[in-house]
Amino acid sequence: MREKIVLAYSGGLDTSIIIPWLKENYDYDVIAFVADVGQGDDLDAVVEKAYKTGACKVVVEDLRQEFLTDYVFPAIQAGAVYEHKYLLGTNHCQVPGGMRAEGRRECGVAWLYRQGQ
Repeated sequence: MREKIVLAYSGGLDTSIIIPWLKENYDYDVIAFVADVGQGDDLDAVVEKAYKTGACKVVVEDLRQEFLTDYVFPAIQAGAVYEHKYLLGTNHCQVPGGMRAEGRRECGVAWLYRQGQ
């Protein structure tokens, strides 16, 4: 039986090409985890793309409330900026999506993978 890995999946180039790479190089079954943090993406299209690139399963979770209360509001309160002019935002969505591991045990997953930027 093949080992399973959960990939924090955005539907972008990096996470889309890593699915077939993980399958070809490590023989993993890849479960794509999609976090809805209110980014406005067409989630149906993201799910379809994950399956087309080789995911054996796709899990979508609504993390909008958690993202706002646990990441965005504290970042704004702290005055978190990048290069002294840009409010930090998109990099924060990697945290709830990338580190959400509750589904790991129930799916029998060996690894949790988050592609860094």
